[in-house]
Amino acid sequence: MIDIKIYISTLIAVLVFFGLGVLVGIGITHEPRAEKFYLRIEKQLKRYREETAKELQKRDEKIRQLEREILSMQLRLKSSEQFVEKIAPILVRDSLKFRNIALVSTTPELDSALVEKIRSLLKKAGANVPLLASLNPDSISKAEQNVWQEVAKEIGLMLQGVNHETIRSAVWKRIAVAIRSGNSQDCWKVLAKVGWASVSGEVQTPIGSVILLCANQSLRDSQQIKTVDISFLQALRSVGVKVIVASKTEIGSEVLSTYQTNDLPTIDHVDTPLGFLSLVAVLLGHYDHYGFSDRAHRPFPEPEWLMQPKS
Repeated sequence: MIDIKIYISTLIAVLVFFGLGVLVGIGITHEPRAEKFYLRIEKQLKRYREETAKELQKRDEKIRQLEREILSMQLRLKSSEQFVEKIAPILVRDSLKFRNIALVSTTPELDSALVEKIRSLLKKAGANVPLLASLNPDSISKAEQNVWQEVAKEIGLMLQGVNHETIRSAVWKRIAVAIRSGNSQDCWKVLAKVGWASVSGEVQTPIGSVILLCANQSLRDSQQIKTVDISFLQALRSVGVKVIVASKTEIGSEVLSTYQTNDLPTIDHVDTPLGFLSLVAVLLGHYDHYGFSDRAHRPFPEPEWLMQPKS
C-alpha cells in the first residue's frame, strides 16, 4: 500500500513547483526588455497603420482626380461628336448622288432605329435607299438539301446531277444577279416563303451597293457567317455590287473578324458620326476596316477623301 504521507508530500511538492513556475513566468513577462520589445512592436504597427491610411487617402484622391478627368473628356468627346454629326451631312453632300443602296440585316427583324438613322444620313448624302431586307441565318444554315433544290427551282434554276455546294452557290448567284438588275421580286418572294428572308421597299430598282448590318450577332459562330453572310456578299461582289459590313459600337470587334478575314470592308461604329463618314468613304471606293477596336486599321477616313471633287 501507498503511504498516505508520501502521497500528500508528493502532491504538496507538485503544487509548490507549479506555483513557482507561475511566479517565474509572471516575472519574465514583466521584465523591462520584454516590455520594450512589445512597445517597439506596437510603435511599428501604429506607424504602419498611419502610413497605410495616408496611402489610401492618396489613392482615393487619385481616383477622384481620374474620375473628374474622365468626365471632362466625356463632355469634350460628346461636344465633338455633336459637332461632327452636324457637319457630316455638309461634308458628304451629293457625294453619293444617283446611287441605289440596299440595307440588309442578318437578323430576322431589322434594327429599325439604326436602319432609319443610316437611311436618313445616306439620303442627305444624295443616295437613294429603295430596298430594306432581313435575312434569317438560322433558317438558311439549317435548311436541308431538298429545300435548297426547291428554292433553286422556284427562282428559275434547273440544276440536276450537281452536288449540294454547287446548288447553294448557284442560288446565291441568281439572287445577286436579280438584286443587281432590279428584278429581285420573285427571288424575295421565294425566300420569304421558306422563311429565309423578308423585304420591303422597291424590289425592282437596280442596286449598286449593299450594306450588311450585323448588329446583335455576338452569339453566331464563324461557320454560319461563312456559309450564309460571306456566300451572299461574295455573290453580290461577283456581279459588280459594292458590299460593306457594318455594326454598332457596342457589338465588339470579334463579330467582324470573319468578314475581315474574307477581305470585306468593315465599320465597327456605324451608329456614330465618324462611322457614317467612314461608310461614305467606303461607298466612294476607299476600302478599309474602320473603327476604334483592336481589329480596325483606322478610326475614320482621311479628310481629303471626302473633300475631293464629286464626279
